[in-house]
This record gives sequence, C-alpha cells and structure tokens, in this order.
Amino acid sequence: MNRLTCLVLCSVTASFAAQQPGAPTFEVASVRQSTSNGNEDSTVEPSGRVVFRNMSLANIVRGVFDVQRQDLVVGDRVPSWFTSDRWDITALAPPTAAVSQQQIKTMLQNLLIERFKLVTRRDRRDMPIYALVVARSDRRLGPQMKPSTADCAALLAAFKASGATRQTPDSNVCGGKSGKGRIWGTGVPLDDLARRLVVAGRPVVDMTGLTGLFDLDVKFTPDDAPDPASGASVFTAVQEQLGLRLEPRQAPANVFVIESVERPTPD
Repeated sequence: MNRLTCLVLCSVTASFAAQQPGAPTFEVASVRQSTSNGNEDSTVEPSGRVVFRNMSLANIVRGVFDVQRQDLVVGDRVPSWFTSDRWDITALAPPTAAVSQQQIKTMLQNLLIERFKLVTRRDRRDMPIYALVVARSDRRLGPQMKPSTADCAALLAAFKASGATRQTPDSNVCGGKSGKGRIWGTGVPLDDLARRLVVAGRPVVDMTGLTGLFDLDVKFTPDDAPDPASGASVFTAVQEQLGLRLEPRQAPANVFVIESVERPTPD
C-alpha cells in the first residue's frame, strides 16, 4: 500500500484550472459517491491501478496535490460536501509503459480537475509553523539518520518483479513511512519527513539546508498515548535521534486555495 501523501513546499501560485498540457491520463476511471460506512482507504498498485475507497474529496485533494494539513486547504466558497461526502474512485493507468509515482499523481490531479471541475491555486500566508533545522552547530546528524546510499530505482524494480500487488509498511522500497509513534524509511527526502511531522501540531517547513535522500528511523511517544510523559516527545526524539530540531516560528507557509468545485456526474 502506498499512500498518496508527500508534501511539496514551494511558492507556486499558478492556477490548476485546466489539465496540465501533455500530461499522462488514465486509460479508464470511475468516480462514484460512496455508500460505504467503512474507513477511508487509498492504494496505488504497481500495475498503475489507483483506488480510493470511502474518501472525502478534502482528503483526496490533500494527498493528490501534496498538502500537509487539512487546515492548509482554504477557500471562501468551499461547499460543505467537500469534507462531508465520501467518494469511491478507481482509475487504471495505460499498460504500455512503467508509470512513475509523479505521473500517477499528475493523472489524479487532471482527473479531479476534469470530473470535479476543480479550480485551485497555491498561495502563501503568514502563520505559526515549526522550522525543521539542524540541531548541532557542527551539523552532525543523530544516530538514527544518515545519507542514503540505496539504489531506489533498483529496489522498486525488484519489488515489482516480486509479483506483490501492493506495498506494505515493510516493503523494501524507498520512501517515508509513518506509524503510531514512529517515522522511518529508506531514501527519504526531508520535505517528506517534514510532512510526516504533522504530529507536532503545526505545519513543519524544512529549513535544514540538507539535500539528497536519507535513511532514518525516529520513535517517540504520541500525545494520545495512555501515559505520554513516559517516553520521549516528538520534539525530544527528533533532536536526540535525528540531530534535527523543531523550532517554533511565525513565517509564511504554503496554503492550497479552492476557488471552485462541483459535484461530478457518476459513471
């Protein structure tokens, strides 16, 4: 299982009012309002098949357009059904060639633009954030974080060759993973780590100045644990285990503005 969540912090303000020129599109796609009472779920299979089950459009948009937190999706004319109604979406990429995760994401963006008449833009607004910075003056990293030497393309190829139909938290592929009280992964960009640190309670912006990919594993006690004081907080764990620090600041952060959206015609 591969969640479509990866924060891209940038200063892009272009409107997504139309499909991106020359972008790949799905071979077939179905969009229906969900009648299920189950949990929200999303999967991306190695075959290029994408499934959203019982998901609100608000959460789909967050994942597809790389928005870190729900409160960063804003708009003066957002209808109530944007967050309340649930949708089942199934889409299949063309089988002619390997499709990258970014291509899948672009296909999904175009699908939402076409079917929900979604018009959006990115903006920046001043708000409380946590800046993710290097904790030590010598910029040495902590014991649970190091520059990655993994061959991510080879790992992904091996996973696909294994015949597995979907990824699990233990799949040997690059990317960040999150569980209760733990963030880990191989070949993780730091903007992905920042996005996963949403547990800190504010938007997290990568200001480390570090580039490249990292292998990391940080464990902490969640705030909703029975005895949260019994272990390291996320702030302490990030500093002691990764050699980074979450520094509170008031600074511009990216928001995702919904300008207009319409209910789709089911198919």
